[in-house]
Formats: sequence, C-alpha cells, structure tokens
Amino acid sequence: MKILKCKSLLLTLVVLTILMTALTGCSGAKSDVFRVGVDDVYPPMEFKDDAGKIVGFDVELATEIAKKMGKKVEFVSTAWDGIFTSLDSKKFDCIISSVSINEERQQKYIFTNPYIANAQVIVVGKNNTSITSEKDLKGRKVGVQTGTTADESAEKFVKETPFEIKKYDQIIQPFADMKVGRIDAIIVDEVVGKYYAAQDKQSFKVTGGRLTNEPIGVCLRKSDTELRDKVQKAIDDLKADGTMKKLSEKWFGEDLTSNVK
Repeated sequence: MKILKCKSLLLTLVVLTILMTALTGCSGAKSDVFRVGVDDVYPPMEFKDDAGKIVGFDVELATEIAKKMGKKVEFVSTAWDGIFTSLDSKKFDCIISSVSINEERQQKYIFTNPYIANAQVIVVGKNNTSITSEKDLKGRKVGVQTGTTADESAEKFVKETPFEIKKYDQIIQPFADMKVGRIDAIIVDEVVGKYYAAQDKQSFKVTGGRLTNEPIGVCLRKSDTELRDKVQKAIDDLKADGTMKKLSEKWFGEDLTSNVK
C-alpha cells in the first residue's frame, strides 16, 4: 500500500512539474511576456556590464519593442552556436541578437524587415598598414567567431587567398588575441568592429571597404507569422517616433537604422 502511495505521489509530482514547465514556457503572440534569445557576449549589440546586467543596442531595442506590444521583455542568454536550435525548441519567441539576414537562414526562419545596416569588415591593429582588403590576408592569421556570417565569409575568401582561420566561441576572444599579437586580423560585423575601434583607438581600426551587405533583422520561427507582424509594427512605430535613430546614435554615434536595404 505504501509503495502504491509513493508511486501515486511521484506521478503527481511529475505531472505538476510538466504543467509548471509548460506554463512557464508559454509565450508567443498572445502572451504578456516577450521572450528574446540573446548571445550576450557581443558588444555593443548585447553584453553584460560590470554589474552583470544585460545591455546593448539590441537589448534596448527589444525592450522598446516589448513596450510597444504591451508586453514585458525577458532575455534568455544563449551561446551563439546553440541559439537557432533553442529557437526551434521554443525556449524563446525570437532572436534579437545581431542576426544577419541571408538566403540560408530565410529558408528556415522568417524575419522582420532589416532594422539596422551591417556588413562584414576587417579589423586590424592600429599601426597595421599592410592589410587593406581581403586579398591582403594571404599568409596571415585571421580570427572569426564560429558559426557566424563572418565565419562563412572567411571560408569563402580563404579559397581565393590562402590564410589561417582561427575560430573562437565568443567575439571578445579574437580582439583579446589580436591585442597581444596572436592573430593579424579579424573579420567581423561592421557594428562590432566600429565599436571596438571607437572604444580602444590605440589598439584597433576598421580597414578597407565593406566585404558584404548583411542587414540585421529579428529572427522568428516560420510558424510565428502573427508575432512577426506585431514585432514589425512595433519596429515601424519606433522608427516613426525617432526612437530607433536615438538608440543608434547612442551606441554607434551615427544613425544606421534609416534607409536600411
């Protein structure tokens, strides 16, 4: 009898746990919580300040989007190499974390219209005058973040101009390595490259032209068209009332949100 009671109690606890998990995970267009996946080691877009608080352009944008939709924002920190899998698993509603819109991703996901301009650029040391384009990378050590479009660009360029690609899990790592001379250059998002160059002018500079055109948008599951439309309306409203321009000028010193193609 005691064994049956124990089994019954255990079954009840399991059912309650499943129900609590389901209720906690409830989100989407009709929820009052807007759950956003972020790779929070990617300054200035999303990163943690000295107090451990998540800050950055995308973070403030997501917060403003949630306000426009009448929701409370909740950020879910997720490593980049697992962020799309986590979206598929419904651990959050969308990704607002510097997701470049490209053909491969559009086959699997839906996006809002681009909300900020972006491209791949080359960052070198402040005193480096020998690297001005991807052709000058020949024989050099080049850092990229694994699984990003910078990684894809490097793999493409290396077929034409042989160089050594060094891959990192987090974008902060190649910048630290280049500062001490372990690598010669970094291929990275323009918004990130400009940020690092502005923050540490004695160590870094963005060189050459834009290697690609990769505007950034909010990424959602293909089935979530209703939520995508609500997020898009919120972004349109933020552009119309000047909020997007103010956020861009705050984080980049210029407006990268107008006339994005």
